[in-house]
Amino acid sequence: MRNKYISAFLCLGMGILYIAVPHTLLPVCEYAETAMGGHAAIASPMGHSTQSHMACFWTARAELGLGMLIIFGGLLPALSNSIEQRLGITLMFAASSVLGAAIPAVLIGVCPGETMPCRAGTLPALLILSGLFFLFSLLNVLFLNKRRKAGGNG
Repeated sequence: MRNKYISAFLCLGMGILYIAVPHTLLPVCEYAETAMGGHAAIASPMGHSTQSHMACFWTARAELGLGMLIIFGGLLPALSNSIEQRLGITLMFAASSVLGAAIPAVLIGVCPGETMPCRAGTLPALLILSGLFFLFSLLNVLFLNKRRKAGGNG
């Protein structure tokens, strides 16, 4: 019975970290830098200039959405008494952890410059966070599967 509350608590924490890492703890770049050191401006279809965002800005936005999904999903194990439901939710978390690593590494990416804060800090932090979340999910799947086979309620 304690497993479902521990799982819920850990998932809530992971969701908060997916939001906090690129926005607060190790923030990403906000705008593209020009060769002159200023912010790059691009013309919008309406004729006025807007700031051009780096890839890491969009990575942070995607991780925000993923973090909110994990926080919401983190509440579900605490509300469920079925091991099968909690097993399915945990498998969803494992897939979410893979997505959490794929967003900055493959799907959207971060800035190309090796010294940029997003590449030096945010990217490794998100990859480590995703790896830990995947490991937690895998261990929880093994635990729940063992309990399911033993006929317990987890």
